[in-house]
Amino acid sequence: MDTTTLVRTIAAADPERVPEVLAAALAGPGDWLDEEYRRRPADRDWMLYPLYRAGDGRRSVVVAVFRPGAQAPIHDHGSWAAIGIYRGRERETWYRLNAEERLEQVRSFVNDTGAVSVIPDGVIHTVQALDDTDAISIHVYGTDIVTQERNMFDPHTHQASRYLPPFTETASKH
Repeated sequence: MDTTTLVRTIAAADPERVPEVLAAALAGPGDWLDEEYRRRPADRDWMLYPLYRAGDGRRSVVVAVFRPGAQAPIHDHGSWAAIGIYRGRERETWYRLNAEERLEQVRSFVNDTGAVSVIPDGVIHTVQALDDTDAISIHVYGTDIVTQERNMFDPHTHQASRYLPPFTETASKH
Protein backbone atom coordinates (compact mmCIF):
# COMPACT_ATOMS: atom_id res chain seq x y z
CA MET A 1 0.00 0.00 0.00
CA ASP A 2 1.10 3.56 -0.60
CA THR A 3 -0.58 6.91 0.11
CA THR A 4 -2.03 7.31 -3.39
CA THR A 5 -3.45 3.77 -3.45
CA LEU A 6 -5.02 4.25 -0.01
CA VAL A 7 -6.71 7.47 -1.07
CA ARG A 8 -8.05 5.95 -4.31
CA THR A 9 -9.33 2.85 -2.51
CA ILE A 10 -11.06 4.84 0.24
CA ALA A 11 -12.56 7.28 -2.28
CA ALA A 12 -14.13 4.39 -4.19
CA ALA A 13 -15.26 2.32 -1.17
CA ASP A 14 -18.80 2.15 0.16
CA PRO A 15 -18.94 3.93 3.55
CA GLU A 16 -19.55 0.60 5.33
CA ARG A 17 -16.28 -0.77 3.91
CA VAL A 18 -14.07 2.21 4.87
CA PRO A 19 -13.00 0.77 8.26
CA GLU A 20 -12.06 -2.53 6.60
CA VAL A 21 -10.04 -0.77 3.88
CA LEU A 22 -8.29 1.38 6.47
CA ALA A 23 -7.49 -1.63 8.69
CA ALA A 24 -6.04 -3.55 5.73
CA ALA A 25 -3.81 -0.60 4.82
CA LEU A 26 -2.58 -0.22 8.41
CA ALA A 27 -1.80 -3.94 8.62
CA GLY A 28 0.52 -3.66 5.61
CA PRO A 29 4.28 -3.66 6.02
CA GLY A 30 6.62 -0.69 6.07
CA ASP A 31 6.38 3.06 6.32
CA TRP A 32 4.16 3.60 3.29
CA LEU A 33 2.67 6.97 4.27
CA ASP A 34 4.47 9.76 2.38
CA GLU A 35 7.10 11.45 4.57
CA GLU A 36 5.56 14.91 4.11
CA TYR A 37 2.46 13.71 6.02
CA ARG A 38 4.49 12.46 8.99
CA ARG A 39 6.00 15.83 9.95
CA ARG A 40 5.11 18.21 12.74
CA PRO A 41 7.02 21.43 13.50
CA ALA A 42 8.36 21.57 17.07
CA ASP A 43 6.18 24.61 17.86
CA ARG A 44 2.90 22.90 16.91
CA ASP A 45 0.94 20.45 19.08
CA TRP A 46 -0.58 18.89 15.99
CA MET A 47 -0.79 19.08 12.22
CA LEU A 48 -3.75 18.16 10.02
CA TYR A 49 -3.00 17.28 6.40
CA PRO A 50 -5.86 16.81 3.93
CA LEU A 51 -5.11 13.87 1.60
CA TYR A 52 -8.42 13.80 -0.27
CA ARG A 53 -11.61 15.86 -0.56
CA ALA A 54 -14.43 14.54 -2.74
CA GLY A 55 -15.86 17.04 -5.18
CA ASP A 56 -19.36 16.42 -3.84
CA GLY A 57 -18.28 17.02 -0.22
CA ARG A 58 -19.29 13.52 0.91
CA ARG A 59 -15.86 12.11 1.78
CA SER A 60 -12.47 13.36 2.94
CA VAL A 61 -9.25 11.82 4.21
CA VAL A 62 -6.89 13.60 6.62
CA VAL A 63 -3.64 12.68 8.35
CA ALA A 64 -3.22 13.95 11.93
CA VAL A 65 0.19 14.17 13.60
CA PHE A 66 0.10 14.80 17.38
CA ARG A 67 3.08 15.56 19.61
CA PRO A 68 3.43 13.23 22.61
CA GLY A 69 0.79 14.14 25.19
CA ALA A 70 -1.10 16.56 22.91
CA GLN A 71 -4.86 16.38 23.10
CA ALA A 72 -7.46 17.58 20.62
CA PRO A 73 -10.25 19.76 21.96
CA ILE A 74 -13.47 17.95 22.83
CA HIS A 75 -15.41 18.12 19.55
CA ASP A 76 -17.88 16.54 17.17
CA HIS A 77 -17.45 16.03 13.41
CA GLY A 78 -20.81 16.71 11.83
CA SER A 79 -20.55 13.26 10.17
CA TRP A 80 -19.39 9.70 10.69
CA ALA A 81 -15.65 9.06 10.89
CA ALA A 82 -13.18 6.19 10.88
CA ILE A 83 -9.79 6.80 12.50
CA GLY A 84 -6.89 4.43 11.98
CA ILE A 85 -3.67 4.60 13.97
CA TYR A 86 -0.66 4.59 11.65
CA ARG A 87 1.98 5.06 14.36
CA GLY A 88 1.86 5.34 18.14
CA ARG A 89 -1.12 5.09 20.46
CA GLU A 90 -4.03 7.40 21.17
CA ARG A 91 -6.48 7.54 24.04
CA GLU A 92 -9.96 8.24 22.71
CA THR A 93 -12.67 9.49 25.05
CA TRP A 94 -16.33 9.75 24.07
CA TYR A 95 -18.88 12.08 25.65
CA ARG A 96 -22.54 12.90 25.42
CA LEU A 97 -24.58 15.85 26.58
CA ASN A 98 -26.84 14.75 29.43
CA ALA A 99 -30.31 16.12 30.22
CA GLU A 100 -28.74 19.16 31.90
CA GLU A 101 -26.67 19.85 28.73
CA ARG A 102 -23.47 18.95 30.55
CA LEU A 103 -20.73 16.76 29.11
CA GLU A 104 -20.77 13.26 30.49
CA GLN A 105 -18.02 10.76 29.70
CA VAL A 106 -19.41 7.66 28.02
CA ARG A 107 -16.25 5.62 27.44
CA SER A 108 -12.49 5.88 27.15
CA PHE A 109 -10.14 3.44 25.40
CA VAL A 110 -6.66 3.21 23.89
CA ASN A 111 -6.15 2.67 20.17
CA ASP A 112 -2.82 1.00 19.40
CA THR A 113 -0.97 1.12 16.09
CA GLY A 114 -3.16 -0.59 13.48
CA ALA A 115 -6.44 -0.06 15.37
CA VAL A 116 -9.43 1.51 13.62
CA SER A 117 -12.10 3.37 15.58
CA VAL A 118 -15.51 3.97 14.00
CA ILE A 119 -17.23 7.11 15.23
CA PRO A 120 -20.93 7.48 14.38
CA ASP A 121 -22.33 10.87 13.46
CA GLY A 122 -23.25 12.80 16.61
CA VAL A 123 -20.51 11.43 18.86
CA ILE A 124 -18.55 13.98 20.87
CA HIS A 125 -14.98 12.94 21.56
CA THR A 126 -11.33 13.83 22.05
CA VAL A 127 -8.08 12.03 21.36
CA GLN A 128 -4.76 12.29 23.16
CA ALA A 129 -1.38 11.05 21.91
CA LEU A 130 0.28 8.62 24.28
CA ASP A 131 3.89 7.37 24.36
CA ASP A 132 7.01 9.45 23.80
CA THR A 133 6.88 9.84 20.00
CA ASP A 134 4.44 11.57 17.67
CA ALA A 135 1.17 9.74 17.09
CA ILE A 136 0.06 9.61 13.45
CA SER A 137 -3.47 8.70 12.47
CA ILE A 138 -5.49 8.59 9.27
CA HIS A 139 -9.03 9.99 9.47
CA VAL A 140 -11.81 9.34 6.98
CA TYR A 141 -14.99 11.42 7.18
CA GLY A 142 -18.40 11.30 5.53
CA THR A 143 -18.10 15.02 4.75
CA ASP A 144 -15.50 17.51 3.57
CA ILE A 145 -14.01 17.96 7.03
CA VAL A 146 -11.85 20.87 5.85
CA THR A 147 -14.94 23.06 5.41
CA GLN A 148 -17.32 21.30 7.84
CA GLU A 149 -17.94 23.56 10.81
CA ARG A 150 -18.42 21.58 13.94
CA ASN A 151 -18.67 22.06 17.66
CA MET A 152 -15.91 22.30 20.23
CA PHE A 153 -16.96 21.85 23.85
CA ASP A 154 -15.42 23.62 26.84
CA PRO A 155 -14.71 20.91 29.45
CA HIS A 156 -15.38 23.35 32.32
CA THR A 157 -18.48 25.24 31.17
CA HIS A 158 -19.77 22.46 28.86
CA GLN A 159 -20.66 25.17 26.33
CA ALA A 160 -20.33 24.50 22.60
CA SER A 161 -18.69 26.90 20.19
CA ARG A 162 -18.14 26.62 16.44
CA TYR A 163 -14.88 24.89 15.55
CA LEU A 164 -12.91 24.76 12.33
CA PRO A 165 -9.33 23.63 13.01
CA PRO A 166 -6.44 24.70 10.77
CA PHE A 167 -5.37 22.34 8.00
CA THR A 168 -1.99 22.33 6.29
CA GLU A 169 -1.74 21.70 2.55
CA THR A 170 1.38 20.07 1.12
CA ALA A 171 2.78 20.04 -2.38
CA SER A 172 1.47 16.52 -3.11
CA LYS A 173 -1.99 16.02 -4.54
CA HIS A 174 -3.61 12.59 -4.18
